[in-house]
Amino acid sequence: MVARSTDNLDVPGDQPRLQIRGKSGKRPSIVKGHFPKLAECAHFHYEYVDFQTVQLALASQPADTSQNGLTVKEPIFLIQVLCQGKGWLVRRSYEDFQSLDSHLHQCIFDRRFSLLPEIPTFNILDNNTELIHNLLTEYLSRLTAIADNKINCGPVLTWMEIDNKGNRLLVNDEAFINVPAIAAAHVIKRYTAQARDELSFEVGDIVSVIDMPPKDDTTWWRGKHGFQVGFFPSECVQLISERPTPSNITTTKADCEITGQKPGPTNPPSPTSVSKRHGKLMGLLLNFMKSRPTRQKLKQRGILKERVFGCDLGEHLLNSGFDVPQVLRSCSEFIEEHGIVDGIYRLSGISSNIQKLRHMFDSDQMPDLERDVYMQDIHCVSSLCKLYFRELPNPLLTYQLYEHFADAVCLQTNEERLLKVHDVIQQLPPPHYRTLQFLMRHLAKLAQQSPATNMHVKNLAIVWAPNLLRSKEIESVGFTGTDAFREVRIQSIVVEFLLRHVEILFSDTFSSAGMNNPVSEFGVSLPPRKMSCQPSEKHRLLTLEEALYKAQQIQDPRLDGRDLQVLSTDSQLQEIPEYK
Repeated sequence: MVARSTDNLDVPGDQPRLQIRGKSGKRPSIVKGHFPKLAECAHFHYEYVDFQTVQLALASQPADTSQNGLTVKEPIFLIQVLCQGKGWLVRRSYEDFQSLDSHLHQCIFDRRFSLLPEIPTFNILDNNTELIHNLLTEYLSRLTAIADNKINCGPVLTWMEIDNKGNRLLVNDEAFINVPAIAAAHVIKRYTAQARDELSFEVGDIVSVIDMPPKDDTTWWRGKHGFQVGFFPSECVQLISERPTPSNITTTKADCEITGQKPGPTNPPSPTSVSKRHGKLMGLLLNFMKSRPTRQKLKQRGILKERVFGCDLGEHLLNSGFDVPQVLRSCSEFIEEHGIVDGIYRLSGISSNIQKLRHMFDSDQMPDLERDVYMQDIHCVSSLCKLYFRELPNPLLTYQLYEHFADAVCLQTNEERLLKVHDVIQQLPPPHYRTLQFLMRHLAKLAQQSPATNMHVKNLAIVWAPNLLRSKEIESVGFTGTDAFREVRIQSIVVEFLLRHVEILFSDTFSSAGMNNPVSEFGVSLPPRKMSCQPSEKHRLLTLEEALYKAQQIQDPRLDGRDLQVLSTDSQLQEIPEYK
């Protein structure tokens, strides 16, 4: 799959040349390549996305409602996409909108944060054109307001025909660059294009042939040279699969000793023999390199599955079918049962044991953590758990929300910080939200065992913060000295705040918005975030005072009472010069 501009691929209105060349001037028919539909593509996530914003809107001109001469049941909509200063139109059906909504709320957004109206089935709307148009207009308008670099889901960007850098992604069948090649050829005669739809090349260049009609019909072939697609005379190239003629066969010195012939060519060499040999060698090497699909293509086709460690969290959970990573679940259960020891999560285990466990998880094997070798080295299990989060391509709290978390904990009052942090957490993708909730509840349980482990909330926050919250800008610059210490300090403050208020921040009865779930003007209710564990009965929303009081009640009574006041501006934030 090639992502690039279509400026020099399909030129509307450019008519093929009618001049007769050779036996026939008729151009071969255009063969359309097959590109899988959105539903047929394997699910994958880009590791890096940078397109800033994208604007989506329904186009004013009507779309063609016919396909291959037959009228389709569902209407086809034209969507105007504007990204990186360039715009284009995409044709999408109502079913495509439902698929887009499903992927967005499966991987990227929670519906309580996105506030996107749920796309009902087509039959419910009773073919009401005006209602459908208003619904999709509202949907695209809201999606434009919240779309940013958090959208790293491959099918979602493919739906908008955008790659991870904001360029247009040519995924339609009409894109000539996507037509597969049927043969490879090297150039034996230089040719200069005489029209806009022709190719120019030099002797020794490699051409991918995509249309090769019989020479009795036409002497013109069609192929790809680099990123250009066009026609060229077939006499200017030679297929790489063709064997050399006997006139080009040379006699080696070893053959001469046996046959008594003189060394050298049997016939006078052709002027292009050197270029042919060079072109054939280059063609073989090029075919070998092209035959090795990229890692991204293997992931899209579902052939390559990423390992557990170092794989995108959302992609891993989607492929495995778990709500939270199995590494986290297995390690946390083991530590809560056997790991109440001094320095848990602070002390490191034996490196060889950690690597053995990592290899087993990467190989889809479930290790027996209760073996003697691991029971005698409990810290290797805790080190493995931290290693998993440290190697995530996008941290658990995400690169995109780093500044939001840092700003939230620097507000003046504890109530303001609580409301703001809760609001930022709601912006996490659903896989990150579920995993964060599970991890924070696990660490909160360990904090209650601090007399035995010497790992209270502050210590746990210090050792876990670098694994959960990182900034891409800071990593690229590489801060040292006081700057690095200040950033580590902010990270630990954020994680400590999450640990101290875990019951409030992840409670279904507490809302930072102070209101119930919204309902769109079309009567479609927006459901709450889906989590692995939901309450069986509904409760009224707690006030902020009640939530704070409840959080203080569940604190360990053996802790110092001063620890209940978290991140006060006078005691911690004022120590950071940047946030004074």
